[in-house]
Amino acid sequence: MTKKQDTQAGNEVNNRSSRIPRFYRLPVERRLAYLQRAFNLTNDELAQLRQGSALRIDHAVNMVENAVGIFGLPLGLGLNFLVNDREYIVPMAIEEASIIAAVSKSALAIREGGGFTTEVDPPVMIGQVQVLELADPAKAAERIAVHKQRIIDQANLPNQRMVSRGGGVFDVETRIIEGGAGVGAMLIVHLLMDVREAMGANAVNSSCEAAGPLIAELTGGRVNLRILSNLADKRLARARFRLAVEQLATAGLSGEQVAQRMVEAARFAWADPYRATTHNKGIMNGIGAAAVALGQDWRAIEAGGHAYAARDGQYRSLTAFRFEDGCLVGEIELPMQAGWCGGAVNSHPGVRLLRKVSGVENAQELAGLLAAVGLAQNYGACLALSTVGIQRGHMALHARSVALSVGVPSRDVEYVAEEMLKRGEVKTSAAEEIFAQLRHRRSELPAGAEEPVTARVPGKVVLFGEHAVVYGQPGITSSIDLGLTVKVSPDPDGPRFVLPRFKSVFDEEDDDLDFKRFGHAVDAALELYGLSREPLAIEVDSEIVPGLGLGSSAAISAALCLALRKYRGLPAERAWDPALFEDVQVLERIFHGTPSGIDAATVLSGGVLWFRAGPPREILPIRMPQPAAGLVVVVEPGARTIELVRQVRQSFELNEQRTKELLDEIGAVTVQAGAALGCGDLATVGELMYQNHDLLARLGVSTDGLDNAVELLREHGALGAKLSGAGGGGAVVALVKAEERHKLVEALSGEFPALFPFEIGAPA
Repeated sequence: MTKKQDTQAGNEVNNRSSRIPRFYRLPVERRLAYLQRAFNLTNDELAQLRQGSALRIDHAVNMVENAVGIFGLPLGLGLNFLVNDREYIVPMAIEEASIIAAVSKSALAIREGGGFTTEVDPPVMIGQVQVLELADPAKAAERIAVHKQRIIDQANLPNQRMVSRGGGVFDVETRIIEGGAGVGAMLIVHLLMDVREAMGANAVNSSCEAAGPLIAELTGGRVNLRILSNLADKRLARARFRLAVEQLATAGLSGEQVAQRMVEAARFAWADPYRATTHNKGIMNGIGAAAVALGQDWRAIEAGGHAYAARDGQYRSLTAFRFEDGCLVGEIELPMQAGWCGGAVNSHPGVRLLRKVSGVENAQELAGLLAAVGLAQNYGACLALSTVGIQRGHMALHARSVALSVGVPSRDVEYVAEEMLKRGEVKTSAAEEIFAQLRHRRSELPAGAEEPVTARVPGKVVLFGEHAVVYGQPGITSSIDLGLTVKVSPDPDGPRFVLPRFKSVFDEEDDDLDFKRFGHAVDAALELYGLSREPLAIEVDSEIVPGLGLGSSAAISAALCLALRKYRGLPAERAWDPALFEDVQVLERIFHGTPSGIDAATVLSGGVLWFRAGPPREILPIRMPQPAAGLVVVVEPGARTIELVRQVRQSFELNEQRTKELLDEIGAVTVQAGAALGCGDLATVGELMYQNHDLLARLGVSTDGLDNAVELLREHGALGAKLSGAGGGGAVVALVKAEERHKLVEALSGEFPALFPFEIGAPA
């Protein structure tokens, strides 16, 4: 990428918000898909993030000696950073739980108060030349002052390119310090060097070595060490925020009380080095993690920060909080030797990738952002310590790590972690004991236990009417051949649900369902049928790829209700039953907030369905003269239905007339499609599908990937194609000629992650 392109990319990033609500709840593949769209990442770059393969062994052997491999760290994103009215996303590499969540939460609170402001000094580093064996150090210092320009010129010889860019050594200072017995007084010559966009270590060291012989000649002394100083106190970064105290109030404390406690905590850290050490370590939790991810010398930054904390002879805190004019003001000041060229910034492929994501364009911005990260991390820690205590959130995350460390399988981690928290014992011995008890209870399952009961329902695609059905317009759906099965079995540890098994298309697909929502749905279903205390286990085995608009949540909801009805001995036929439909809708609301009911009706009824939410509700089968050939084309990870529905609602509120016109047009297309399907006029149905997709794209719920897939299907002769489901990614549904479907699948199999043929109008 050229410098001009790099700057343009940075400007584009800063036009995007770092506020990404519920990003932590997105499965990994959706997070990666967001990054790819937002920052124009290539597939190779995405694979590097997914697989941790940005740095390969052939890179490592040229970066360190005796290289034997690559050591990985979890990589996450600090979100919500608004610094000097610009948006930044902060890549952070760290193994400790809660750091990234805490800094993102703090940045969100500070964002609501206007964000951070920063000031960064010019990038001046100090090089030191040690001169010994001087008869008169003071006179030697005077000679250095007289010949300052000669020294500057000599020192700049190795760094002419930096000088041409406006940098280089520009001043010389001297200090006389006592070396003690056997050494005596020492003259320390400081070369002050503007290192421009570099961290500057190599450049400063080169200048010190170049100037050393001349300094020895001028002083008549012996030059020993020639090296930079990492106490970069001429290169300070400062960050500041201001929050109205109303933002600090908790259920039990007023904003003024919280602010006072924050001030008290800050004064404690200023006055006591024992507290200051832990206080500043927390600051470095954030700065160090971001510095590692962005290729900085985090050791130099930490060393300089800790030395600066002791500049008056006592080790003190690097931050300060004060109560001023009804606001809590937070501030940080520390040396920040950040570089945007040279070192790992250029040699590590992963760092180059993360630069794209960060939105940072130069070393000065980076220094200010790192200071803001440290202040945000410290604000969050001090706020927790001053109110609820640090352990509440931290231990919940730590408990999962402890459970994993003793070999607890992923399906039981949550249970073991919760039990440790209930006991107040988050340690390996407790995790081992709880897991042993769990295995023992399972081994005592009665020999005569009842047989499991199962329920299977199909998935679905929306042929016409997405989003418009929420606003009173009709929709048309079809069930598909892919299905989902729920099994309910007796279990002495129940009620519990086993980690669901879903069909995978994208990497990390196991995470492609919000398991917390699924847990809530299971709880609600057990409550519906009076089974909240029943010793049973619920398992889900699905052929449906979740998160792609294929009816995964509706299938889960319907199959849960049917299986639990069977378990209770209640009527459980997958036929139209208003009471069953309402039960399924109860669970669907957990996944989608205010579902129209179109998905639930389709997976319960099967076939092709005309649906209008009403009142009065219309659910009518569409009888086709003969089934038609359909094709589900999986394009990319999708966004959550609930988020896209909310997006359309916001569009409606902002521009009611335009949005209503689009929704009405979608409704009119759906009415025409219903008539064409009933007549078997597939050419008209196909053209209406293309029209429906164009309207959804104008509504803002399509993506470049979905649009490109629709166009590619059109080029290959598909009768019609459109996105299916809420949009924001996911799948495209196509109507194709039956005799050409196999050929089309072969032609497109290399273009998309997966393709699933199905019959439109065939019984489910």
